[in-house]
Amino acid sequence: MVRLCIGWHFFYEGCWKIDNADKFSALPFLTMAKGPFAPIFYAMSPDLDGVTRLKTETREVTFWTPEKATIDVKKEEGKDVPELFAPVPEVTETTAEITVYPAYFNEAQKIYNYAIDKYAPEGDKLRALQIAWGTYVADVRDDVKDNASNVAAYLAALERFQAVKNGPNNGPEQKKRQWADMMKLRSEAQGFFTGQDAAVETLVAQIQNILGPVNEAGAKETVKLPTFVVETDQLPFGLNLPFVGRSWTKFLDFSVTWALTLIGLCLILGFCTRLAAIGGGCFLIAVLMTQPPWPTIFPPVHPEVGHALIVDKNFVEMVAIFMLATLPVGRWGGLDYFVWNCGGKQLAKTFGFYSEENED
Repeated sequence: MVRLCIGWHFFYEGCWKIDNADKFSALPFLTMAKGPFAPIFYAMSPDLDGVTRLKTETREVTFWTPEKATIDVKKEEGKDVPELFAPVPEVTETTAEITVYPAYFNEAQKIYNYAIDKYAPEGDKLRALQIAWGTYVADVRDDVKDNASNVAAYLAALERFQAVKNGPNNGPEQKKRQWADMMKLRSEAQGFFTGQDAAVETLVAQIQNILGPVNEAGAKETVKLPTFVVETDQLPFGLNLPFVGRSWTKFLDFSVTWALTLIGLCLILGFCTRLAAIGGGCFLIAVLMTQPPWPTIFPPVHPEVGHALIVDKNFVEMVAIFMLATLPVGRWGGLDYFVWNCGGKQLAKTFGFYSEENED
């Protein structure tokens, strides 16, 4: 019964995350960690304070701006033809030095270059893509310029916060102020990236709309652009994995979701029970490390959640699931019974992990 109850808890958590994939993210779980182990989980959130993403470089960038259209919009029964059918104006090529956030700009430029190289647009499509790129460059240039003083102030405030956090004063009131300051700084950092995110989304949408369906080998193929992933969120070694692509955040969400689902399913079915129990126990250890129910840790657990000192519901479930890992419960009422008797026992004997004396 214990196996089934814990299995159902894990399984339902995983199923909910699958059904709400657009809402679930493991990052809040990591970024709200508290206590002595919090830095470990903060490190799992890529560039949490935005320091790397806010680094700037001066780049020599080639972009295009539309010239004034020399052809009047055609008239149709005394009315202007909709702008969609207006001729795309010629473009003027410009090369200039601008300041950018490389973590964003590099990836956006790769997407634009991919569209040009892969689909080789010509005529109006090429000019429209060049205008879209020019608009993106202008947006990035203006956004970085407008935020320069605020970013400098934020980085200085972050440095002061780190100095105070590592200082000798660590009383209850100081912890409270530090937590509030940390949340404020993180919120401020995320605000700086709103413009960059919007500019990239607009560029990608414009490229998709301009290229539209393309003909390849006589058949229409949907334009597929690389997924934008800011450099700080990319998987190491250039990995591009199924289901998650290149994003560390998506990899984390995928791993948590399916680990919970499979652990729960294995416990319910009694399949690989001990291995599943060990995996579930390790997950619960991680949960306890992010939110340890210890005194003196700020912020305290909300009273509506309950009151606990060292031992809370996660701790109790962890003890129970590790207890399951020490017992062959799957062999009594699960698929492990068949696995064990259809080869598992003989394999264990072969490697000396089991003897007939254990039958009793």
